[in-house]
Amino acid sequence: MKKIIMIVTVPVVLETWLKGQPGFLSRYYDVEIITSDSDTIKQIQKYEGVSIKVMDISRQINLFKDIKVLVLLYFYLLKSKPFMVYTLTPKAGLLGMISSWIARIPHRIHNIVGLPHLEAIGKRRIVLEITERITYLFSSKLYCNSLNLKKTIEQMTTKPVNIIANGSVNGVDTRYFNDVSSIKQKKTVLDKLHLHRDDFIITFVGRIVKDKGINELLSVFDTLCLKHKSIKLLLIGDYKNESDPISQKSQKTIKYNKSIIYLEFQEDIREYLAITSLFVLPSYREGLPNVLIEAGSYGIPLIATNINGCDEVIQNNINGVLVDKKNEKQLSVAIERFLLDTVFFDKLKNNIRESIVSRYDQKYFWSKLLEEFKTIEKGK
Repeated sequence: MKKIIMIVTVPVVLETWLKGQPGFLSRYYDVEIITSDSDTIKQIQKYEGVSIKVMDISRQINLFKDIKVLVLLYFYLLKSKPFMVYTLTPKAGLLGMISSWIARIPHRIHNIVGLPHLEAIGKRRIVLEITERITYLFSSKLYCNSLNLKKTIEQMTTKPVNIIANGSVNGVDTRYFNDVSSIKQKKTVLDKLHLHRDDFIITFVGRIVKDKGINELLSVFDTLCLKHKSIKLLLIGDYKNESDPISQKSQKTIKYNKSIIYLEFQEDIREYLAITSLFVLPSYREGLPNVLIEAGSYGIPLIATNINGCDEVIQNNINGVLVDKKNEKQLSVAIERFLLDTVFFDKLKNNIRESIVSRYDQKYFWSKLLEEFKTIEKGK
């Protein structure tokens, strides 16, 4: 079988966004992954059934370390001789596309899942945009995960930008993300978190950083929970050692507000989705957020910002509600509407799962991804 090397910056991407995809592709290709080190590497290898090569790829800009990884990648690709290098995430894309071009790998595929420079300012914005343009320059084919993101990227390159299926990077396993939990199972989770079955649980899953709208979400929730004693906020994700930290006020709110439950990153979020009343993603920027389609597949109504990607998943007032980014008033009104208007809540809850299954089912996405790779393999 022909060899594909997939490169991602951090292993958590393989545990979340891309879970199952390397294993699927390994039925048709010899697949190897290159990523940075983690305690979960062996677990990922076992689950996917593919080999993983560890390199010290950093998400942060580190010129010395990045050049070192670039050289290591070049020599490794020369030795491995894959017919395709497939990269996802910005740093993996930059280093992977440059090294594979130098190594004369015929097919250099980069999938763009978001544009970090859009919310950056000053010199950082300039550097991030330049690295994006360099990545595109050294690629042979570009993909992105949402229709609106495609329009933005096309302003930065003359190369065609393609979308697989209806967008996303992996679709969603709609059988895996399906609420089949019993009342007893849900009670066990509620008891573990010291919650009650009558609580209205608002859940956020993702990195706890400013760009995800966490400051606004916490500010709104801190006010709403004074009026509505039944609401709880479940935050799932890491926020230590991040380059885009939330405010000191927000950190104190997480620590001292007794209606907020904070959990570090969870590999499997299904038991928490099973007790969730409303899923919220008040992010400033996205590609096409997998976590929205996972929550939607679980039958949970959604609130998200009216930005690229989110506005494709959410059909406003049909399966969820869109609000302007950084707009605390709109976010507060939207949450309260779900709390108080049971007819509206039930309508959206009844609509959400089918709206996700019909557009983002993972098997459909994988079949389209394979079609793309087979077309590339045939040189078309």
